[in-house]
Amino acid sequence: MHQVRITTPSRLHFSLLDLNGALGRIDGGFGLAITDPNFQIVAEQATGIHVASSVYRERAYRVLERLQENHPFSGIKLTFESEIPMHCGFGSGTQLALGVAQAVNVLYELGLDVQQLAKIVGRGGTSGIGIAAFDTGGFIVDGGHRFPDQKASFLPSSALGDIPPPPILFRYPFPESPILIVMPNCSRIYGDVEIKLFQTLCPQPEWVAQKLSHTLLLQILPALIEGDMGNFGNALNSIQTFGWKKVEIDAQGDELQLTLDFLKTSGAFGAGVSSWGPAICVLGEEIGELKRETEAFLKTLPNGGSCFITRANNSGAHVVLD
Repeated sequence: MHQVRITTPSRLHFSLLDLNGALGRIDGGFGLAITDPNFQIVAEQATGIHVASSVYRERAYRVLERLQENHPFSGIKLTFESEIPMHCGFGSGTQLALGVAQAVNVLYELGLDVQQLAKIVGRGGTSGIGIAAFDTGGFIVDGGHRFPDQKASFLPSSALGDIPPPPILFRYPFPESPILIVMPNCSRIYGDVEIKLFQTLCPQPEWVAQKLSHTLLLQILPALIEGDMGNFGNALNSIQTFGWKKVEIDAQGDELQLTLDFLKTSGAFGAGVSSWGPAICVLGEEIGELKRETEAFLKTLPNGGSCFITRANNSGAHVVLD
């Protein structure tokens, strides 16, 4: 085998479901795999470790070190031909880790599945959406972690030891019509700032989990299965106004909320912030026209922004052997 090319999806994370734990589980969530942005990683067997990446070199080395500890291999050369932007709501950490791990897995015929790779590289401590996005794509719901015996705090996975990935409760193909991604230039929430927000604002009230679960079960999932993107969008709009998603939006400052307000009045079915943002997923009928109007709006913000059109990924990561 000469080389392998891995093309990952990105993931949009629409909401965590339960940051209260009254029923003995925390986290849980739902989200969607999209085709762009993505990692395109070309990997070759080598003597030693060689990583060609402008942004992710050190993080790729750390992933490879964890793999070496569990499944020693002689070496690898990785070339990143495209990269997911960091700390934007696309789940770059999980896609990077699984993309690199899958490259080693295929080149050295380790025979590991995606769940096994995720455990080795330490992903899934909060959400399982990114792992399932890499594995199968589509719209995904995960069932969170047992609380407190499996996961004893509300901290993000970056601040915890190894926590096993949560179970996937539901996976369904998402319509492949165009999706607009809007990114106002505002804060990036990660590291110590993210940890502090979890420490000070959790647990969330029990009613938040109840309302989110009700919205997911009797609005979002039926709308998805019936192809009713109008009602799906209405649910996205609703989720932005309460609970942890409102915490995430408020942490970004005025630009993110102003952008959401614009999108809600511009003819979109709905707009939802992915994770901490600033990426916003926008659904609508006239996506091309909405993109042009949004580009004009972003120019009015103090720091501007960008937007682009993508589609759902319903197949997961793509692996090509050369």
